[in-house]
Amino acid sequence: MPKKNHIIVAYLNNQECFLHHSGVIFIPKIKAIIISDIHFEKASALNIKKISTIPLPSFDTQEILITLNKIFKIFDPKKIIFLGDTFHNLISAEYISEKYKKNIKDIINEFECIWIKGNHDVNKPSWLNVTPIYEHEEIGIVFRHITKFEDNEISGHYHLKTKIKTRDKPITGKCFIFNNKTIIMPSFGIFTGGLYLSEFLNQFSYQSKINIGFIYRNKIYNYNLKAVLK
Repeated sequence: MPKKNHIIVAYLNNQECFLHHSGVIFIPKIKAIIISDIHFEKASALNIKKISTIPLPSFDTQEILITLNKIFKIFDPKKIIFLGDTFHNLISAEYISEKYKKNIKDIINEFECIWIKGNHDVNKPSWLNVTPIYEHEEIGIVFRHITKFEDNEISGHYHLKTKIKTRDKPITGKCFIFNNKTIIMPSFGIFTGGLYLSEFLNQFSYQSKINIGFIYRNKIYNYNLKAVLK
């Protein structure tokens, strides 16, 4: 079991879902890690397009793979469910280095992997032996990239973050939102930005009572909406 403040336990369809400070979910019943919005090779994709005048360091894929291996050692999963936008785009996915291709193939070969399509990666790279699908259902939970606001659903896509008021100062970090019906995950990627929770709630007129799994400095904290500044 991870240390205190490293997980929050949520429940969907009466199943334990461990929300981890890294931004993944572990479901003990099926020994599965759920991970969303990795955006492998985003730095390379943005550098090619020259979106930023200052090139981003192209080590995001390496750092993500290192972190994933640490997570695998913590939870010892049998299954990985990739919840979409695993690659930032198909061009950068095709030109990824041979070293990283091998690292990703090793993950696919070691675990049972469910590969869900995202809006950035509807098609898989030619070198990867996976079968992309739009959604997956197991133990009464539906896994998809973009929420349909249905019961017993885990999704990602929005790269949620929030600003929380504390006694010392406001702090900002990635976040899960969850209740006994749905979980929306943060992005796992490094250069993925984020949509403020308040904007998400206003955009969709989301009225359900929710809890917030707020990630800050390698810990995760359970807040309610009263703590949210943005």
